Amino acid sequence: MAAEEGATKTFLVQSEDGMNFVVSDLEASQSWVIDGDTVCYDGKPIRVDVGGKTLTKVFQYCKKHAYSDGYDVSAWDAKFIAKFIGDPGLETLYDLILASNELKIEGLLALTCQTLGNKIKGKSPHEICDILNIRGVFTPQLHEEHSSGSCASHTALAAMGIIANWWNLELKLVDKALQALHIVRCQEFTGYEPKINGLVRHRFNDFNLAFFDLDKETSFSRGPPLNNKTPTRESVVRSCVNVVSLKVRESDVGFPVDIFGTVVARDSVDYRCVYLFRRERDDPQHISSPDDMLSLTDPCRGLVPGSSVYFEIDLKIKCDGCADKDFSKGMVEFDSVHLCEGKVTMTLGLGSWLSWVELLCAQVYWPVEATIEINVLKGPCNISKVAASTPGNFKDHIILYEAAGGPTVIGDGGSVPLNRRVVAVTREQKLALFIVGGDALEHLALTLGHSQEMVNRRMCCAEVEVKVAWTAVPIRKRSNMIKVVANQRLLL
Repeated sequence: MAAEEGATKTFLVQSEDGMNFVVSDLEASQSWVIDGDTVCYDGKPIRVDVGGKTLTKVFQYCKKHAYSDGYDVSAWDAKFIAKFIGDPGLETLYDLILASNELKIEGLLALTCQTLGNKIKGKSPHEICDILNIRGVFTPQLHEEHSSGSCASHTALAAMGIIANWWNLELKLVDKALQALHIVRCQEFTGYEPKINGLVRHRFNDFNLAFFDLDKETSFSRGPPLNNKTPTRESVVRSCVNVVSLKVRESDVGFPVDIFGTVVARDSVDYRCVYLFRRERDDPQHISSPDDMLSLTDPCRGLVPGSSVYFEIDLKIKCDGCADKDFSKGMVEFDSVHLCEGKVTMTLGLGSWLSWVELLCAQVYWPVEATIEINVLKGPCNISKVAASTPGNFKDHIILYEAAGGPTVIGDGGSVPLNRRVVAVTREQKLALFIVGGDALEHLALTLGHSQEMVNRRMCCAEVEVKVAWTAVPIRKRSNMIKVVANQRLLL
């Protein structure tokens, strides 16, 4: 083993229970945590939060892979992991998943997660709990199951501390299982990010996601109509978020690009998908410059920050004649705590894969929502752009419609094909609406309060009707959304 003989450095690694391990630099290089290139080692033990029994198996894996000299070790991997597939070895499998995740050992993490994933593949959450003997998620908690044990033998055992000890062991095993399942789920959306030359989780993962469906859409829709009444502060949210724009500020492949994919928002109402952009490959959007905006759609309901709103971006570029490419992939977070004093807008940047994209968001306090419709009662009328904002803040306006390749001619009885229709405004403020005709001199500026639902105005030779439906943004949350089992906060 020439590679082993050529090792020039060793490291002393100490487990959380005090066991010491001497490993070579090649073995250490399997881990991003104890790799000699990233750790300043001064001869003192490198302490890791992994038990000695588990660490023994971890370094067994690291040693085999460090000195494989390029040979295929898949057969060895299969034999190594086979011991932990059955029930007696499941706890060891959980420990290996947790340890490889803690120490960032990519190969071992992939091997162990795939093993547990294969065991539960295609199973429902209830079936997974049965297979892994996890109680407390969909069945009563362990302490509830045994709290009625009041017979003399149970009393005697309890006095000896046996039941309490058994309960602690079961609780610990359930906790490990749920942590391991969360890591397996996160592996599904963890991938190599070329801009940082490392692995990145590109979806929301602030809670334990062991049984959460990341692809399920929110079931909530818009709030109730105002009907010319101002809602009480106790019945509506304190704030919501307008997504103003999403722009591709930099493209490593230049412009133009044809973009498809998804942009999803999640908030504390239910953490389920609220789509802002969803285009298939055969219907990409053509982006020709850094000033072009992606044509976002209205969220199906108001986005309520609570503490944060999370945006998952997964965009690709269509390449004729060759494979499509990942263009932007990752997650950005709107956290109102980080708003600059006196500011309501925040730009969220994501540099990934082949681009730098910027998402502009605006926080609206004590919001009401306006759903806008623009009709031409008497035409024809040329429309090139429709934008909305709050009075005095037109800088952060939202583009509701922008004609491609010249103004759109709309005849009698026609409607402006708005890409977006909904804008949130503070209930004490008014909605500013700006309709641009065939040139900048042909325009119509309107200021509407939430008691106004329809106005008719002249625009050049045409008569334009603007309808606004005002709705509240009520306080609501999905019931039984978070459950604490063992030490895990499960998002269900």
